Amino acid sequence: MNKLNGKFVTFEGMDTAGKTTIMKMLKDYIETLPTKNNYVFTREPGSTYSREAEKIRTLILDKDNNFPTIVDALLFAAGRRLNLENAVWPALKENKIVFSDRYWISSFVYQGILGDAGYDNVKTINLIATNSTAPDFIVFFDLEPKIVLKRLANLRNETDRLEHFDLDYYVKLRKAYLNVLQEYKQKVAIIDSSKTLEEMFQDLLKILKERELI
Repeated sequence: MNKLNGKFVTFEGMDTAGKTTIMKMLKDYIETLPTKNNYVFTREPGSTYSREAEKIRTLILDKDNNFPTIVDALLFAAGRRLNLENAVWPALKENKIVFSDRYWISSFVYQGILGDAGYDNVKTINLIATNSTAPDFIVFFDLEPKIVLKRLANLRNETDRLEHFDLDYYVKLRKAYLNVLQEYKQKVAIIDSSKTLEEMFQDLLKILKERELI
């Protein structure tokens, strides 16, 4: 693989924290810039750049499937590899900035810490699958567990098999995220998702401009 000169920015967050909506706002904003062709947006699981990765996404999110956690980890890693090959790596080689809605930290947390696959196992799987392609910068959308639960209560009919409704679960989820993010230190910015979407978006723009990412 050739040298990667671009920047890989990943967005992580609690359920209902507004991460995906804010990414859409960012994409719309960047479309107005003269440098818009220097950016690529993608999301996980799956990949809008890979039909095979989208099939993996369908397997992962299907409510009728009940895979062992290690199988989930392997499926996520497989989809992740396909997304890297088809979207991320080509863009980085062209010195572009890639924004990804989730990446391997989600797997470290969900399958490695909250699940029973084991943190070290999941990390190893992902290092192999991704050729150790780490994010250059991470934006975490933080939200108190009680607020998550309240928001999820309004979405019960729209959930997939990966979502939960237990307060203790979200307390553990938030703790796991914050613990994993400690490993990345200066490469992490935290957005307060209890704010309005517009406030969150302005916070994000400020962060990205300070990092010279937009």
